[in-house]
Amino acid sequence: MRKLLLSTVALLAVGAASSAFAADSAPIAISATLAQACKIDTGTTTSVVLLADGSVSNPTFTYECNFTGSPTLNFTSANKGVQSSGEGGLQPYGIYLNDNPVTGTPSTWQQASATPQSYTGITTTSAPNTPKSPNFALGLDSPLTVAGVYTDTLTIDITP
Repeated sequence: MRKLLLSTVALLAVGAASSAFAADSAPIAISATLAQACKIDTGTTTSVVLLADGSVSNPTFTYECNFTGSPTLNFTSANKGVQSSGEGGLQPYGIYLNDNPVTGTPSTWQQASATPQSYTGITTTSAPNTPKSPNFALGLDSPLTVAGVYTDTLTIDITP
């Protein structure tokens, strides 16, 4: 009887030990997230001279986004045109931004006086992390007629 009891205890101990080491698994969910983002690089273009005769200036900038698609570019003119420090007053100018080459005259483009506004001329879908240089131009709507120094600050914002 004693042998039977010891054998039973031994079998129970082996059974308990084997169930403690049974195979098991546990799933672990893994994820990573990166928000859409864009950046603008004006390079060495920190100022633009609008020619008094109304000729068009073609400054350059590039933008780059970390997603496939087209961002929204917003322009804001601090003065709603170029403001003279003297008698010249406020003079309007046009802003051109598009995938296509510049067409028309500055008076037919988006106007600095109407900013802030979004530009939807960028329709080309670009690959992620690829710098893009859109066609960008600025020009007075008409030649200046009063001597003076005319200034403005045009701010470009980009959103995914």
